[in-house]
Amino acid sequence: MDNFLEYIFSFPIIAFTIPLMIMIVFWLFALLGTIDIEILDPDIETDSTDGAGSSFLESLGLDGVPLTVAITLVEIYGFVFVYLSKKFITPLFDGILSATASGFVIAIFSLVLAIPFAAYSSRPLRRVFTTHEAIEKSDLIGTFCIVTTQTVNESFGQARAEDGMIYSVRAAPEHQIAGGSRVVLIDFNRDDDTYTVVTEAELMAMSSTQHI
Repeated sequence: MDNFLEYIFSFPIIAFTIPLMIMIVFWLFALLGTIDIEILDPDIETDSTDGAGSSFLESLGLDGVPLTVAITLVEIYGFVFVYLSKKFITPLFDGILSATASGFVIAIFSLVLAIPFAAYSSRPLRRVFTTHEAIEKSDLIGTFCIVTTQTVNESFGQARAEDGMIYSVRAAPEHQIAGGSRVVLIDFNRDDDTYTVVTEAELMAMSSTQHI
C-alpha cells in the first residue's frame, strides 16, 4: 500500500492524482447536496467570453455536461493513462530523456489521450443534464379548455386542456359558464393562481368587435 501511494504521488502521476482527489472530495460534497454540480459552468447568456469557453469545450467534445463532470472524466482517464504509461513506457526513454523530460512527455500524452475518451464517455450523460425551459403560467394565455365543473363563476371553476392539464379558472363578475363549455384562458391572476376565461363564442365576439 505504501509503495502504491508513493507511486501515485510521484512525478508525473501526481499531476493527475491531486486534481482527481480534489474532484472526489467535490463529488462527496455534491452528493450531500452542499455544492451545485454546475458551479463551474459559465453563464453563456451574460458573458461573451464564456461563450468562447463553451465553444472550446464543444470543439473538444466535452460540451453538453456540467464542466465538473467533464473535468472528472478527463482526470480519471488521464490518471489511468499516466499510471500505465509510467509503468510501461517510461523505461523506453531510459538513456534518451531525463526522468523529468520523459515525465512531461508522458503527462502531456496522457492528457491528450484522455480528452477523446472523456468526450466519448460524456455522450450518454448529455441526456441526463439536458435542461428544459420551464413554461411560465402566463405563457398559457390563449389555451383552449373544456369546463369540467358544473359551472364557472367569479369564485370557482376548473377546466381541462387538450394535454390533460387541469386549471383553476374564473369567469368575469356576475357571469357564469356552464360545465362542458369550450373556453379559452385570457388572463392569469398571480394572487390566487387562477385564469380568467371566456367562452369560445365570447372570444370570437370580442375579436369581431376589435376589428370593427
